[in-house]
Amino acid sequence: MLGDFNEVLSSEEKYGGNQINLNRVLEFKECLDNCNFLDLGFVGPKFMWTNKRPVTSLILERLDRCFANPSWRMLYPEAIVTYLPRTFSDHCLVLIKLLGSRTNTTNKPFRFHTMWLLHPQFPKVVEEAWSGDRSLPSAIFEFTTRVKKWNFEVFGNLFARKKKVLDILGGVQKAIACNPSEAFLRLEKLLIEE
Repeated sequence: MLGDFNEVLSSEEKYGGNQINLNRVLEFKECLDNCNFLDLGFVGPKFMWTNKRPVTSLILERLDRCFANPSWRMLYPEAIVTYLPRTFSDHCLVLIKLLGSRTNTTNKPFRFHTMWLLHPQFPKVVEEAWSGDRSLPSAIFEFTTRVKKWNFEVFGNLFARKKKVLDILGGVQKAIACNPSEAFLRLEKLLIEE
């Protein structure tokens, strides 16, 4: 069971705002015990939700959780819950991997990127690839070869750039959880915009 439970389980799971309500915490814990739920833990920022306010009125909380019963945990012992950096929401995205990572970097399929259509050089790349008297398979091969090279030269590796920005954003959000400051909040905003 995964979701926004809108409740913390301890004072360590909240920064700022009013103090936690101990009765609600105990009721939440009792409910989890009655359901025989285990918290699956997580990787990522300490707080999954923010009110997106300045430091003086900032509230950070761990509201999003992933629970399972022992039977499910036995079925998926490698399951990992990762909270990704917050970008456009006030909550982190949740990624659950049931099995260990199996990356296959060979034979990636060709992907057309819509952003190419907005670039003024793109029509020329298309024209050069499709000019001449080629068969359809030959023209497709020529186009994919040229556009991949052009994409790398013009845009670089966007996926690597995005991953780098998200990694930095995750680090900044962890720093905000440990030591909130206006400088960190400004940096977080800039990274989200990027």
